[in-house]
Amino acid sequence: MREGYKGILKNAEIAISYAGDHLEELRHADEARALWRAWSGFLDQYVKAVAALRRATDTGSSKSWSDKLLQEQRSHPYLQYAFQARDHANHVFEDEKEARERSVSIGDFIRVSGDSSIELYNNRIIHPDGRVERLPDGKLEVKGGRYAGGSIGREGVKEHEHFLVLKDVKTRSGVYRVPNEAIIAEHQAIELGQVVVEWLQAKLQEAEKMREDECESR
Repeated sequence: MREGYKGILKNAEIAISYAGDHLEELRHADEARALWRAWSGFLDQYVKAVAALRRATDTGSSKSWSDKLLQEQRSHPYLQYAFQARDHANHVFEDEKEARERSVSIGDFIRVSGDSSIELYNNRIIHPDGRVERLPDGKLEVKGGRYAGGSIGREGVKEHEHFLVLKDVKTRSGVYRVPNEAIIAEHQAIELGQVVVEWLQAKLQEAEKMREDECESR
């Protein structure tokens, strides 16, 4: 390992801890600015953690591990997307940051946010497989994006938290698509963040084990 690796690994540990903190902020943020601040902080700490792990291990017997770490980051769709998203955010300022408000939905196509009162009658959804779904009739009251009553009962609606909208990342080298677009949009950033943090924690444990083995061999 590189000289001074103990301090570098400690910095990696701190960055990973901060990434986890930002992920928790992302889970609980209740407005768009807080969502994007947490996401930006998460991406920054992710990249710092990887850089520190590689810096500590890029010489001596641990270099092959360092090279493998970089290879994993480049080949894993979640890790690669997060890296490219951070790089893109630092160099491209034209893209709009999109977030969805807290809302209430009925079925897959009716979503109500803010303070609203709507009435629904005789609405049906025809699904791609030809199945017809009848939506409940009645009045729906929504306040602050939360169910607030009406003749349509709470069991007939679904409540959604604020969430940021992930988009494909376009760079000179290509397009990096949202890797988990198959799941519903409001869970994508959280799932991606969880995968990244767990990977970082596992890599830190591996690096710490190498450090212990190196100390014992001296």
